[in-house]
Amino acid sequence: MTPFQWFLIAFVIILSLGYWNWQKTDQQLKQLQATGFTISEDLKGSPRLLLDLKRREIAVVGPTNYEIISLSALEKLEVIYDSGTEVDQNYRLALYRTGDKQPYKEIAYSDEWMAEKQLKKIHSFL
Repeated sequence: MTPFQWFLIAFVIILSLGYWNWQKTDQQLKQLQATGFTISEDLKGSPRLLLDLKRREIAVVGPTNYEIISLSALEKLEVIYDSGTEVDQNYRLALYRTGDKQPYKEIAYSDEWMAEKQLKKIHSFL
């Protein structure tokens, strides 16, 4: 096989896995909404972060499950990242429950700007 054919096969596999992941996450989202969770704000990220302002809850939705956390149970939120030799990378929003020393959940974002924007948005609702 030529290198182009290998590239094409790899591309199709990656595309298929992405679609499968999206479908599974969508199923979890539908199950979440069936519990009465209303999406007031979609904060995107990976896993997906959603707010229900009426019930004052936050949901973390992934391809295999979802978790609902009361906003009152969150003690701290912060943007964390990995320091690289030239640039910082892997920006994520860390959620800490009351009494936790380690992040309870981490939501990955593409860059620092997006992570900071979502952090400010959550703080505006607290």
